[in-house]
Amino acid sequence: MRIFALETDKRQVIKRFCHDHEGECVVLLTHYHMLYFLFAIVREVFLTVIFVAIAFGLGASGLFPLGGLLMTVGTLWFLFVFLNVFKSYIDWKFDFMVVTTDKVIIVDQTSIFRQEVKPIHLENIGGISSFTQFGSIFNFGGITIHLKEGLGGDQMTLRYVPKAQEVSARISDVVTRYQRRQYRSNMAGG
Repeated sequence: MRIFALETDKRQVIKRFCHDHEGECVVLLTHYHMLYFLFAIVREVFLTVIFVAIAFGLGASGLFPLGGLLMTVGTLWFLFVFLNVFKSYIDWKFDFMVVTTDKVIIVDQTSIFRQEVKPIHLENIGGISSFTQFGSIFNFGGITIHLKEGLGGDQMTLRYVPKAQEVSARISDVVTRYQRRQYRSNMAGG
């Protein structure tokens, strides 16, 4: 289902960028760990506690009518807390990475109004590295995709990737296989 820029069906996004008719197939699809979402809403949890405390304090004092107080606090909570939690949820739930036999596709769904899809062709990847987060207590970490120098030598870092070392090894394997395939086709043609 599509709502503005939000595509809830991951298969549709993959279908736009993966060309089955050319022999390209999906090797790996991964999402981000749930702690990505939970760490993003820590501030909102504290704000909720503050709003509840203010509501109880003002309600107990009897200075304000209860209906107006609840409506005011509820409106402020909706504007300053709920909308940020909703945005963080969408950012976590609909962000993912797809590795195909030809490219790595990173989907960043920032809100229902903004989606950024970054396809990185395997020929542009210079290397892959992974790192741990929180001392590997949880089963996630980060992945850095190093782009070749001719393309600016940039790097893209993705955090909160479940089983980051395995995902990094899988991407590295796909890149190596792609490079070998290209080398063989160049040797056969040249």
